[in-house]
Order: sequence, then structure tokens, then C-alpha cells
Amino acid sequence: MDDSRSTVAPVVTVLGIGNPVMGDDGIGLELLRRLAPSLADAGNADPADSARLVWTPSGLSDPADNRGRGDEWEGSVAYIDGGTCGMELLPVIQESKNLLLLDALAGPGKPGDVVKLVGDQIPRLLAAKLSAHQVGLLDLLTAARLLGSEPERVGVVGVVYESADMVVGLSQTVLGGIDKAVPVARELIDEWLAELD
Repeated sequence: MDDSRSTVAPVVTVLGIGNPVMGDDGIGLELLRRLAPSLADAGNADPADSARLVWTPSGLSDPADNRGRGDEWEGSVAYIDGGTCGMELLPVIQESKNLLLLDALAGPGKPGDVVKLVGDQIPRLLAAKLSAHQVGLLDLLTAARLLGSEPERVGVVGVVYESADMVVGLSQTVLGGIDKAVPVARELIDEWLAELD
């Protein structure tokens, strides 16, 4: 491993969360795959195939060490596969300057609807357990705040899921929502980057 590599956090960290073998719970990972430039160009023919993702926190002995996470860490935006790691993601959240979370959400809205939460909207809506995961996004953000190291800005972009049953692949309803969610997420990333110019 190259120890000379910079460990400075990127300007924007895009963190996809989900489980691709639990149906629509894989929404966050599919959004990540479509947003990350090197992943989108990887030649995956099936839009529901999230097999090629960036990094899984459990694959590193020290999740706070950004060396070895792949070329996606070079530049202003990092794309990270958070999988179903829960509290193991805390170091990633703590070191993020601007954090965009991609996830399957329970609402508001109907299955396939795109949801964008920014700033003050997040704690209020995530307190209603909108995320499908056991360790919720709000738990991770609260833990980072209590430890005194949290992102300056946080956004959540997701799609309302239809089913989180044990099945590989996303429902047709959700795939349509993902097509609409990608530009929403990209616009938020561009907005955050533009404010630094």
C-alpha cells in the first residue's frame, strides 16, 4: 500500500447504503453505482446489477483510513459503498465535510417516489424511521454529533421502496424512481461543489 497517499477527506462524500439481496433495499447501492463515474462506465448491462461497487467498510481494518479505497477518492467527490454496515460507518460520517446519503426510504410518498432531504428536514423526517435499516441514518448522524465530529452539511436522496423481501434485484416501480433520483443527487453534489468556487 502506498503510504504517501493523501488522507485528506474529499469535499463531498457520497455514501450508498443498502442490501442488494433484499429487493428494493438495494436502492442506495444502485444510485451509487449510477452516480460514481468509474462504476457507471464499468459496462454493467443490467441496471439492477450493483455487483461492482467502490468500497465496503468491513473490507478495511481501519474504516477511518481512506488509503486503499480506490481511485474514486482522488478528487473532490468520494463514492463509498456502505452496504449494511451500520455503526461501522461512523468514521466515514465523522470525516466527511459534505455528506450525501443514498438509501431506500419508507416515505414520504408512494413506492417509486424520489425523496430529497437537506439540513433541518433530515432529523424531523428520519425520526419517523424512514430508512429500512436497523441502525438508522439518524442514529449515525446523532452519534457523530455527540462525538463532536459531524459533516458541515448532510443531504439524503432516496427512493420510496416497494418491497424489502429477500430477493435479488429491484422492483420495476423503483427502477423508474432511480432514473429520476440520479439527476436529483447529481444536482446536489454540483451545488455543493459550486459553492467552493
